[in-house]
Amino acid sequence: MDNWFTEELHPYYRKSLRVKRFLADEQTQYQHIQIVETEFFGNALILDGVIQLTERDNMGYHEMLVHVPMLAVGKPGRVLIVGGGDGGSLQQALRYPSVEEAVVCELDQRVVDLSRQHFAASFGDPWADPRARLIVRDAFDFLEENPGQFDVIISDTTDPIGMAERLFSDKFYKLMVRALSPGGAASTQCEQPFFDTELIKKIYKSAKKLTKHPAYYYANIPTYPGGGIGFMYVSNTPWAKGLKSKYPPGKNKYINPEVHKAAFALPEFFRKELYG
Repeated sequence: MDNWFTEELHPYYRKSLRVKRFLADEQTQYQHIQIVETEFFGNALILDGVIQLTERDNMGYHEMLVHVPMLAVGKPGRVLIVGGGDGGSLQQALRYPSVEEAVVCELDQRVVDLSRQHFAASFGDPWADPRARLIVRDAFDFLEENPGQFDVIISDTTDPIGMAERLFSDKFYKLMVRALSPGGAASTQCEQPFFDTELIKKIYKSAKKLTKHPAYYYANIPTYPGGGIGFMYVSNTPWAKGLKSKYPPGKNKYINPEVHKAAFALPEFFRKELYG
């Protein structure tokens, strides 16, 4: 019980989880994938040394990332998930009866394969749903080829390191907004207010030029740096419209109307930095 996994995403901050055993450990052409069974958080997916999700606390990430834009749109028909090879965002999106197709554009097939094997207890097998469609390719090209095609786009990405850095660029946000249908909405993984203030400000400025109602919101996830993660809502439809929508069938573990609304209330230091 003295085996610990330690993540150092930032040179001034570390966090550790006690590991019971390693379930998978392989290097693909894109990244180093590890899946470990931890003592408290259950199975954890780690990419290039950075925790992506755990069984115990992923609901805060996946439910807030997916349901905020889905509820704002109301009855989304076509959904695109950029990244998301673990299946968690797909599971949540498929809860909506209105969804006719949910496309997952994932670069690394092995993330899908290993997640199906080791996270079935948490996510089931959303890939078996006939509405699910997996495309293994670069998301930039796919977005460029599909203008105006999606009611909701969910950017479920790793941190802005290496190839994933492009998914936090002006070009990516332009392509993403261009791929939305009229009245559509997008949400993106958008880092942490304490550690990534300047990056978030840059992304917000981009989103503000592209849409009428961008907004930053936040969720508590203990295994992410600083204990939480933020998201950027990007749409011409106000996020608050989603407060009037009914949650989809199935059980929520994190989001409820109070959390939904409160997620957009930001600490004063950060609110001033972001909104002025």
